[in-house]
Amino acid sequence: MNAYAAGLLDGEGCIRWNKSPSVEVTNKHYGILAQMQDKWGGSVRSKGKDIYVWTLYGRKALAYLSCVGKYSVIKYPQIVVLFFAVESKGKTRDKYVALLKRLKHEYSH
Repeated sequence: MNAYAAGLLDGEGCIRWNKSPSVEVTNKHYGILAQMQDKWGGSVRSKGKDIYVWTLYGRKALAYLSCVGKYSVIKYPQIVVLFFAVESKGKTRDKYVALLKRLKHEYSH
């Protein structure tokens, strides 16, 4: 499940820092998002007709990323930077958060 969940994150997910870490995965298949919610917590909500979003915040987001990080390809750099931001404070954290935002627009091969 961890590798599959990493693939969903890579293809349909978003990693953010809004005062704390957050993760979103959007998908048309409610069932898979419900399974991820059962395993890692968070919430699943409807975003429109047949579109669902699974969201995690704070420690739950970090626990999920800890499980799937080693399987991620596209989002791996963002995951690493997010964990550096968590461990940092002040201006250093701000630099990591800014880097995370820049990485959201870059893709790994």
